[in-house]
Amino acid sequence: MTNIDLIREVKRNAVNHWGSVLPACGVDVPERGKHGACPVCGGTDRFHFIDDHRNGNWFCRQCDAPNHGDGLDLIAKVKGISVLDAAKEVSQALSLPLPERARQEAPKSAAQPIAEKVRKLVAQTTTGQSAYLTTKGHTCPVRLLEDGSLLLVIRRGDEVTGAQIIRPDGEKRLIAGTRKKGSFIPVSELPETTDTVLIAEGYATALTVAQLHDGLVLAAIDEGNLLPVTEWAAGRYPEAKIIIAADNDIKPGQPNVGKISAEKAVKSFHRGWVTLPPTEDKADWDDCRQQYGTEAAKQAFSKGLYQVNAGEAEMTSSVVIKLDDHRAKERDPLIPFVDTRKEGLFYVIPKLDKETGEIIRPEQWLSDPMKPVARGMNEYDEHYLIIEYGRGKTKALPNEGMGDREGWKSLRRTGVNVTAKPAMRNILSDWLDSHRHLETWSITHKSGWHKGAYIMPDGSVIGTPDQPVLFNGQSAAATAYQVSGTAESWRNEVARLADGNIFMMFAIGAALAAPMSGITMADSFGIHIYAQSTAGKSTTADMAVSLYGHPDLQRLTWYGTAYGIANEAVAHNDGLLYLDEVGQGADPKHVYKSAYTLFNGKGKIQGAKDGGNRPMENWRTVAISTGEKDIETFLLNAGVKVNAGQLVRLLNIPIERATELHECESGKHHADTLKVNCRAHYGSAGRHWIEYLSAHKNEAREAYHTAQKRWNKLIPANYGEQVHRASDRFAAIEAALLTGRIITGWSEQDCRDAIQAVFNVWLAEFGTGNKEIEQIVEQATAFLNTYGMSRYAPLPYDERDMPVRDLAGYRERKGGHDDAPIIFYTLPSAFKQEMAKGFNAESFAAALTTIGMLKKPARGKGYQGRTPRLKHLGNTQQRAYVMMLIQDEEE
Repeated sequence: MTNIDLIREVKRNAVNHWGSVLPACGVDVPERGKHGACPVCGGTDRFHFIDDHRNGNWFCRQCDAPNHGDGLDLIAKVKGISVLDAAKEVSQALSLPLPERARQEAPKSAAQPIAEKVRKLVAQTTTGQSAYLTTKGHTCPVRLLEDGSLLLVIRRGDEVTGAQIIRPDGEKRLIAGTRKKGSFIPVSELPETTDTVLIAEGYATALTVAQLHDGLVLAAIDEGNLLPVTEWAAGRYPEAKIIIAADNDIKPGQPNVGKISAEKAVKSFHRGWVTLPPTEDKADWDDCRQQYGTEAAKQAFSKGLYQVNAGEAEMTSSVVIKLDDHRAKERDPLIPFVDTRKEGLFYVIPKLDKETGEIIRPEQWLSDPMKPVARGMNEYDEHYLIIEYGRGKTKALPNEGMGDREGWKSLRRTGVNVTAKPAMRNILSDWLDSHRHLETWSITHKSGWHKGAYIMPDGSVIGTPDQPVLFNGQSAAATAYQVSGTAESWRNEVARLADGNIFMMFAIGAALAAPMSGITMADSFGIHIYAQSTAGKSTTADMAVSLYGHPDLQRLTWYGTAYGIANEAVAHNDGLLYLDEVGQGADPKHVYKSAYTLFNGKGKIQGAKDGGNRPMENWRTVAISTGEKDIETFLLNAGVKVNAGQLVRLLNIPIERATELHECESGKHHADTLKVNCRAHYGSAGRHWIEYLSAHKNEAREAYHTAQKRWNKLIPANYGEQVHRASDRFAAIEAALLTGRIITGWSEQDCRDAIQAVFNVWLAEFGTGNKEIEQIVEQATAFLNTYGMSRYAPLPYDERDMPVRDLAGYRERKGGHDDAPIIFYTLPSAFKQEMAKGFNAESFAAALTTIGMLKKPARGKGYQGRTPRLKHLGNTQQRAYVMMLIQDEEE
């Protein structure tokens, strides 16, 4: 037997028996033709058990629509079940011997206390977003039943008097036993006192009213309950102003029920006010907000206030709002709709069965389960729709791709299957796009500090942002940011073993400095720790990066393009970037470009497909790099010259084996223990550190500024400019080490000793002079040593006796003895294009002048002097740079 056949058979057999069937199914009704208590809404005298067609027909003047039907409809409405399930219950009742109808003898079901019934329903709920409310633009955590229906607890003061259930499609009903009169749904907890009480009809309208005016907001459920709720509010808060946020139920030729009910409710209270949506069509305040925005509705709400006994205030034309299609009307049961279920989204096309009068609902599958939860906008004002799918996962879909092939591919990549039928896809696209009035989230593809919180490279958010945030970027190491152990276990098993080992402490200090840089606004920098394979450079780097996640999974490589490194820098903004083994398979030219890009902090300018340029990427990061050679040597061996500025941004640190082994028997035992420990305890300490920084940003800034001042005084004035610039990097690491002692447990003196010792090691490698001048002198000296005898013609010169190929200039020994200095007159073309290659020629000449390698002419502003008179050129003097080799200081 089909479902329809079952319903028809039950109806046929129940004719003339509904007076007995209903009580047998637990639904008490008055005698046929009489009025009495409603088993649906709990009203005392507005329910009429008509039964004029012997089909259990009924009608209630107080129930929400549909407020009439037959016996099956009544059972379904009371018990919150389908008509089919109601037919099954009646079928069971009909199989029992039914007593003759005698109202006074009919068995009554034991009525369960309403508060207990509500408590059990609440226990079945979960907290989430209501589809009914989100379509109206309200995003707030509410109680949801298993089918997604919204459960609202109704109370009268502190007493629970019932509950209202609102399905995702907007269908509303009160649970059986609800005592509606004088009861309400509060938008917030009831205070002891309040200046203003605002009363609306429906709950969605009440949520809007809470945005339009300050005060306690109550939802009276319908216009008929406005007066009882107003009476309760006046008694509970005798000094409060009472405002009825009425529905404007305007209809041509009919009384305005919403307005009349509101005025009736406040007429006897001198503290009572009414405000009505100033529209020409039927509307409530929620409609007003949806159509014209919160600010316009707020203005209309305040200007529309009037007292009944004082006469209705005149409304100015500036607040008259016309609503057309945005009235939240009761949905026509035959209009197609999208139904959201656990199994997915379905497009339902209701049809009327002409034989039975039943509505049947054929449907088509649209997609796997998902729901729009918010709208999003990134820092470039690009708009997104944010959906929730799977087990609480979220995805930001660009508005520009909504409904096209790329948009569906993006959904499929997340694991959300979508129908292949074009017509159904169009319906799904329209449904997604119809969710306009949602909360706005901030979308970012950049990790680090954002809206007051910190975003990890895997998208997890640490702290509470000022606005909901969604990370839409991606790192190649995204899976690394997991947690194992605790912050305390990392301190005991990793940081403790590093204590006293200066290079390990320094590397951990660099890791601590990464998220701190976004607060102090320190420049991007990196440390390159290098040594032979057995010195522990990888162990040192691994233990440092274990602060934030699994070291093996965080490890990236220099083997890639500058563009790829830039993308990783964005995904590690305000964070730590781990680049391992600079020498393994990496192209030196790519390494140079990548390093420049990484520490420059800016991406390249790229054109946009719609014209103009894309927004330029920027970032701030700290990198830890490893290798068997220092960066400068690695690049020079490949013929790539390194600028001095690059050596300050990426500090070359030659490391040595650990000396403080703690309880370990040997250096190998110590290294092996650390290798195991930092893979068992990771991630938690870094999160704890970021949480601490979030709450102590001013202390972090002060620590950095104090360290800067100390290092500025520490570096002698005669040290080179690059040494002074590098001191900022050491200041950043020192500030991180001292502030981060809450994570490491190290003493202040140990931290200062470590940073000073590593600085001394770095300085011994880098030197105290101006590195850029040293590079210029080295390049100029190399040129003269290489070509001084072959491309510089001796004076006096006769080109017939000694032709010189690729002439670079002239040379002349000043003095008659062999030890007399040789003067090199370098021609301008050779000086600029060859000797000073890679540098600004004027800066190159100025640096050589500073150390006495180039003689500046006594007159004039430039650096070019004159050669002696050249006989082979008719005794003319040529412009030239007058240079000489200088002896090393050691000599």
